[in-house]
Amino acid sequence: MISNATYIKYAANPSLFRESLIVDVDGVAKRLGSVMDPWQRKDFASIDPALRRCTGLAPKSKPRMRAYLERARGHSKTTDLAIVCTYALAFAQRPLRGYAYAADKDQARLLRDAMQTILRLNPWLSQILRVDAHRVVNIATGHPGEDSALEVVSSDVGSSFGILPDLIIADELTHWQGDGGLWHSIISSAAKRSSCLLMVITNAGFGDTWQWETREAIKDDPNWVFSRLDGPKASWMTKQRLEEQRRLLPPVAFARLWLNEWSTGGGDALTEADIKAAFASNMPPMTGYEPGYTWVAGVDLGLTRDCSAVVVLGVRDYDVENAGRIRLAHTKLWKPIAGQKINLTEVEDELRRLHTKFRLKAVAYDPWQAEHLSQRLVHEGFPMQSVHPSATNLQAIAARTIESFVDRRLDLYECPNLKRDLFRLRVEERSYGYRLVSPRDSEGHGDTASAFGFALLAAHEQAGVHPFIATAECGDDNETNQIMMARRFWSLGLHPPDHGFL
Repeated sequence: MISNATYIKYAANPSLFRESLIVDVDGVAKRLGSVMDPWQRKDFASIDPALRRCTGLAPKSKPRMRAYLERARGHSKTTDLAIVCTYALAFAQRPLRGYAYAADKDQARLLRDAMQTILRLNPWLSQILRVDAHRVVNIATGHPGEDSALEVVSSDVGSSFGILPDLIIADELTHWQGDGGLWHSIISSAAKRSSCLLMVITNAGFGDTWQWETREAIKDDPNWVFSRLDGPKASWMTKQRLEEQRRLLPPVAFARLWLNEWSTGGGDALTEADIKAAFASNMPPMTGYEPGYTWVAGVDLGLTRDCSAVVVLGVRDYDVENAGRIRLAHTKLWKPIAGQKINLTEVEDELRRLHTKFRLKAVAYDPWQAEHLSQRLVHEGFPMQSVHPSATNLQAIAARTIESFVDRRLDLYECPNLKRDLFRLRVEERSYGYRLVSPRDSEGHGDTASAFGFALLAAHEQAGVHPFIATAECGDDNETNQIMMARRFWSLGLHPPDHGFL
């Protein structure tokens, strides 16, 4: 345990606390003061007055109690948040109620784990703080029920109404789903106490979202500390690493994630060239079973707010020409009418009709959406394939979708709903890698693209180890294509398969 004199010095001066703190730097324990970049020092210093007030260390001061920090990927966002939260809990002069809202449960876990790492590397802090599953608690006050605590939750909890916070963290705000309802709730909750510190840290997002409108309202507000890093500034970010990411990611996604540039709208998962190359204006939908194909379907169900969609794909069999190519055979979209629900019986009947026509080998679906539908169809002999929305499956769908377009494996007929959804697909960073998301608007929530992603996953599994089919548009030779596809897998945190790419 540190001495009382040192504790008092740290409490009075957050900068001194940070200078002495031991942190994990690429697996090596180092003193934070020896590795901090100037932009980090500046951001910390801008927040310190508000941090001291919210903890009761400077109760009569009147600093700006709101902060918005915008940084690119790899710029110590989670670690720096953990440092702020650790200081607030360890040195609060009164019971402090903190709430950290992250983009999802995985992101929330990262913040919790970062605080756990700080305690591990600074054992004296472990005598003051305890990290539980979803909260971090000050255990040194000896007053159960009055201890300072930070609740670490995901942004899908719905509301923060009813809380009386001293500290609110909004982590990766641009990745939050929904219409901004939770954000509005947080703002109103922060206003309950003049000493409440509200801190946002995030990277650039998309210009057609509520996050952009929020950011634009904040940046010139005199009550907010606003800080933006113009591109990658971290001393530990090597040129080689950036160039690797530039090669691996679609240009718009690279600009948003690594250069901290806001996208003007639309999507960034697929390039316009890749999408256009997949569609053929003279290719019709398929009317039924044809020899030489294996048929699969994907289902995405909505009821009142989102659409329902079904997509059927045909995979060329191994022993025929163009083996492994994937053809769009059929799509159908059901849109909800205002005040009414989609008739899911119609979707179920459509699947029966399609199974009769195409002899489907797999029907992929999300069990959270369609478990009851699946149970009924399984009794009728349908080959239902459950795709749980786990990190592994979400990443796999992202990988299969991107690679299928990049390697020019797809033959798609002109389907306006699917094409529109594909142009709006976005790469979203997660702790496990990446996933694809679609913005919600009056046309739905990328429902046809979601059904297409389920079908693609099933198509690749049905195709097994079919050889890669080289094309002129994709590369000059098969080896070039293999290298290009390997890069796509690595960009998504996946290891390329040894046998090829289908």
